[in-house]
Amino acid sequence: MQHIIKSWVKYFIIVGVFGLCMNLIYLALPIYMMVIYDKVLFSFSTASLSTLAAGIMISLVIVALIDYFRARVLGQTGNNLAQRMMPYVFKSMQADAAGIKRSGYTRGLLDLELLRDAFARGHILNFLDLPWVLVYLAVLYLIHPLLGFVSIGGVFLITLFQLLLKRIETKRYTVADVTFHAGADFAGNCLRHAQLISGMRMFSAAMEQYRIRYEKTLAARSEADAFHSAFGAVIRLLQMAVMTAVFTAGAFVFFSHGITQGGIFAGVMIIARLFYPFERSLLNMKTAVEAVAAYKRLKQFVNTRESNPKLSLPAPEGRVSAEAVSLSLDARTVLYNISLALEPGETLGVFGPSASGKTCLCKVLLGIWPPLTGKVRLDGAELSHWPEEELGQYLGYMPQTPELFPGTVAENISRFEVMDSEKIVKAAQKAGVHEMILKLPQGYETRIDQTGKNLAAGPRQLISLARALYGDPKFVVLDEPHTHLDDLGLRMVLTALKHLKQENVTTVMVSDRPNLIVNMDKLLMIKEGQTAMYGPAKEVLNQLANNKQSQQAAGV
Repeated sequence: MQHIIKSWVKYFIIVGVFGLCMNLIYLALPIYMMVIYDKVLFSFSTASLSTLAAGIMISLVIVALIDYFRARVLGQTGNNLAQRMMPYVFKSMQADAAGIKRSGYTRGLLDLELLRDAFARGHILNFLDLPWVLVYLAVLYLIHPLLGFVSIGGVFLITLFQLLLKRIETKRYTVADVTFHAGADFAGNCLRHAQLISGMRMFSAAMEQYRIRYEKTLAARSEADAFHSAFGAVIRLLQMAVMTAVFTAGAFVFFSHGITQGGIFAGVMIIARLFYPFERSLLNMKTAVEAVAAYKRLKQFVNTRESNPKLSLPAPEGRVSAEAVSLSLDARTVLYNISLALEPGETLGVFGPSASGKTCLCKVLLGIWPPLTGKVRLDGAELSHWPEEELGQYLGYMPQTPELFPGTVAENISRFEVMDSEKIVKAAQKAGVHEMILKLPQGYETRIDQTGKNLAAGPRQLISLARALYGDPKFVVLDEPHTHLDDLGLRMVLTALKHLKQENVTTVMVSDRPNLIVNMDKLLMIKEGQTAMYGPAKEVLNQLANNKQSQQAAGV
């Protein structure tokens, strides 16, 4: 991530140059004050006064224009940074959510927005103005050494308090942020299970649980705000005290004819400008603290390394094999030494007791989860050797829980790729859902809402099936495609299986329905993550029948 930010050094240089121009032009103000108080007032020259006033107004207009362009550059910098980082953030969040070892980092896009906003508004670029603090201190020293020493002492104290405040606020706002997101996660879970909460009248209990979390957040933020207010008041008191001290020191030196009246007013104006970056830093400290924390999280969780491009491979025929595949979840082995081999167009039915590892096997076969040991190959090449985008067009997947995304039915079927009406309709017809879609309010243009659940579970599952069949997949995995379907839906699944067989598509289906798996070419029975039976369907079914007869004969 650091290399991405370093590539924006040119923007920081431009902002720094703008700051240089602004601060140089600002020096015209104290010079204006010195000339007015030391010469113009005593010359009674209205022409000189008018000329100087016009010049200083032009300078101020130029400063305003430079400030505007600097803000535009900062805004563009923030936007460009977000555009460059967004694919990495989204990909990393997706990989984490789909992976075996999940960190639970779901706020990547929010963190990116915090960082973008901090750059765009210049909240974390106050350090670009800090070198001018030294310049202004030098100018004050040149006006008179006493003014310089008083200013240096005041700046030292203010810097010390501000660093202490930042250190304290970083800890306290971090605690408040953690407690807030814990409460927000709980509220999100409540919304996802809103029907359960309403059905069981759990609203009061859920609200009480959230109230406890919310009060912890408020207490943490209140404590952080109290420290900020207290230290902020002290820092502003010091600023006013230093300005008063500079003015007093100037008057004291004026008594001994060591400085002019204009010099006194110029010194006060310079010290006021000197405190500008400190004041901005104080006002933006909470935002800066949050942005720095967001940067650290992005740096920790987001992978910004460019992967080497993988060699494109010939289109597969659909030959799938798993070689002694094992899988471990949370230090627990869920699949152990499973092997299978499917020729192009062959079908495999997977069945077994609940929680035996069937869904885990589906995810391993698709490369969603890498196996702990063993290899999964498509046409002889390991799945990890295929370019991701190329591999996707050859795979079809219908998960156990049908999930649709916000968008139209057509967009969901097409996997949000470039719309191809012929392919979309063909996939729907294969899944037997074409007629059902036409009966929807807007047909294929019917929109799925943010929850993806404004359609009943059955239609969602059939649309999910059509999505799995979209294009020309060579390997399709169906994980219990019958879960939410009635008899008509089951007939649609059987029709889809026939289409896949006719098109020579290698298919793996998890099901406990005999009428769905009886016509498969091969069967795999899994028990406790291990292969209990595997082979041609007739042999496995005969073995099951023989086992059942043996158990009945034994009185089991």
